[in-house]
Amino acid sequence: MARTEAGAEGGAGGGLGPVTASGRLPRSHVPALASLAVRVARDPVPYYRLLHREPGPVRVPGTAGGGDGIWLVGRDADVRAALAEPGLVADAATGDVPGLVDGAGLLAGEKVERAEGETGRATAAGHVPGRVLASADVRADAPPHVAGVVARAGHVLAGRLGSRASADLVPEFCDWLPAVALGAALGLPYRRTEALRRWCRAGGPAPLPLPDALAVRARGAERATAYALASLLGTLLTRPAHLAAVRDEPALIDAVWAETLRHDPPAPYLVLRARERVRLPGGAVAAGERVLCLLGAAGWDPAGYPDPGRWDPYRAGPAPVPAHPWPDLGLLTVRYGLPPLLGVRGLALAPGFAPRAVGVRVRGPRRLLVRLGG
Repeated sequence: MARTEAGAEGGAGGGLGPVTASGRLPRSHVPALASLAVRVARDPVPYYRLLHREPGPVRVPGTAGGGDGIWLVGRDADVRAALAEPGLVADAATGDVPGLVDGAGLLAGEKVERAEGETGRATAAGHVPGRVLASADVRADAPPHVAGVVARAGHVLAGRLGSRASADLVPEFCDWLPAVALGAALGLPYRRTEALRRWCRAGGPAPLPLPDALAVRARGAERATAYALASLLGTLLTRPAHLAAVRDEPALIDAVWAETLRHDPPAPYLVLRARERVRLPGGAVAAGERVLCLLGAAGWDPAGYPDPGRWDPYRAGPAPVPAHPWPDLGLLTVRYGLPPLLGVRGLALAPGFAPRAVGVRVRGPRRLLVRLGG
């Protein structure tokens, strides 16, 4: 969605500071990027652009206090290479990864399986071929009962909103539909949706028995879909021509969803750790070192996506790295659950309201105020 904050803070003690005349990333300021300071929550794009000027991944040395070094990977080709590297696994031992996994997942299902002893080489998209969890084998062309549950939920939620004059779509639509879809995928009765939704946000005992890897993937998928759905709706509501096009041709939803995940990924980064010495385009990663994969930066890499700041569902070129722990389930959710909402009469942004994505670990609008029935 369109960014409403311009630029990032710089200077002493803030952000990366000034860029060198050559446009290269000043090494003295790299640690500020590694920390992903609060200012990045406002607008990460200037930081992405600095990484794109580098010839490859950037290594930040360990701190004086003995902290490990970390590699920053932001170019599209480099991110794909890191995700495809079997020697890089989810960094579940650090403080960063549990928060990321609990908040948004991000391909962590596959990576955690591999960290727990599963074998198999990942594809460039980060998937592990040959490893299928029976209860998680849900695709975008899902069995009718899953698609039907999601479609019915979309109609129910949209029907409730249709009788209102105004609403906030984040708590009243975006926070519910993904939980319904996840419950249907896991075989959970509809009446347990609220328990599932609470678990996805707060943790604790799962509402049904799940293998650890699937539990991580499920919680991440629900949150990632909710944030991305809010970004998608905010984008369409600020672009009436695109909104009208999707209403007229619901098949465009697939392309709109893919472009949303590229332009506004719900969780912009994933931390991996080398379980053995591996080689990235920028150099060798020693066993034990961490790699910060900036999936948000990959989607904004002009080498892969010309004019990356332009939100364009008709964009040609390669499919972006799927910044979602369960891409097919996310697509299913919007494909079958979104059309009823888009058909609500008078749906438009509330006067004077502009959606704004915020967040570092998980990113998206926290409010989406609309008027209805006009």
